[in-house]
Amino acid sequence: MIESLENFLFQEEMPYSFDSNTVRKLDRIHPYPAKFTVDLALQHIARYSNNTDCVLDPFCGSGTTLLACRILGRQGFGFDINFIAHLITQAKILDLDSKDLEYLKGFIDFLETKQTHKLHSYENIHHWFKQEDIVALSHIKECIKIYTKNNPKYTIFLSLIFSSIINIASNQDSDTRYASVEKPYINQKYIIEKYKEKYKNALSIYENLYIYTRVNSQVFLHNAKKLTQKIPSNTISLIFTSPPYPNTYDYYLYHKHRMLWLDFDVKFCMQNEIGSRREYSSLKLPKEKFNTDLLEIFMQCNEVLQKNGIIVLVMGDGRIAGWLYNAKEELLQISKILQWHLIDYSYNELDSTSKSFKKTYRTKNKKEHIMVFQKS
Repeated sequence: MIESLENFLFQEEMPYSFDSNTVRKLDRIHPYPAKFTVDLALQHIARYSNNTDCVLDPFCGSGTTLLACRILGRQGFGFDINFIAHLITQAKILDLDSKDLEYLKGFIDFLETKQTHKLHSYENIHHWFKQEDIVALSHIKECIKIYTKNNPKYTIFLSLIFSSIINIASNQDSDTRYASVEKPYINQKYIIEKYKEKYKNALSIYENLYIYTRVNSQVFLHNAKKLTQKIPSNTISLIFTSPPYPNTYDYYLYHKHRMLWLDFDVKFCMQNEIGSRREYSSLKLPKEKFNTDLLEIFMQCNEVLQKNGIIVLVMGDGRIAGWLYNAKEELLQISKILQWHLIDYSYNELDSTSKSFKKTYRTKNKKEHIMVFQKS
């Protein structure tokens, strides 16, 4: 493991000048539970790839892999079926120049002076949001729509901040517990101030993000079971990814209100998500279904991975039908079919690393495995 991000960036002779605190802040710019650190991604991508290589993350989540590619000067490709994951990843590879930043600096004045009247609505919105909260969020949403003038970069930046406050402004307990609770301190003023606070923090991050070459990574809102539709064969040198930890989290559910406020399709996420609690706790599907889904995606990865290419998998154990899903043993079985050979292995105790989940909801004795394979 790297001793520190600061030493690592210095030793790598970075193509960009990055402040390590800015890197970490950008990686945490939007809530996204069960994610690996940018330090871990930097370490492995630097070790197993070169400047001219292409890196793939078929489960890109909040875009940490593509952020690491940005820092290291690699070309990264990410896939996810969750609209919020796609938005966050777009933000982490967003190229904002001085003119963009100057324009974005005017948004708060616009927000405070512009009059809007349209109220957003969807089924059960009043169960999750008080009327005054709907008014405040609707005002922010409409101001973003008007101010961005259909500029995709401005839309990504301002929508990211909007998405980051949705669950805070709602009655949803947290990003890891989908239950309605009373939040008496939430009101219109609080919501507007929270947006302004997060907006200023985000703007500061991008102002400190000095880029001397263009970002050349891409993220696709696309099912990785069909990734060969987007990536040519034999072009990827390294796959660095973290597949879902089975029966642990429902990304579509916990980001549901964010998607509904941003006019995204929740059903698309729900129907395409693999490893969710919906599948293995509600629908009681067997572990073989999860393994089949993984194999289908990894076979697509094999099509685009070069000979002797490297695959780094960060994956935690789960519990399906009361039995421990040992991710290491299951992945070793899948790797035999794919003719991937294990060349390195380490693990962490999940109970000590799952900071975003309350202790009462964690399962003891689960591990997070870091497995490095090579394609034969």
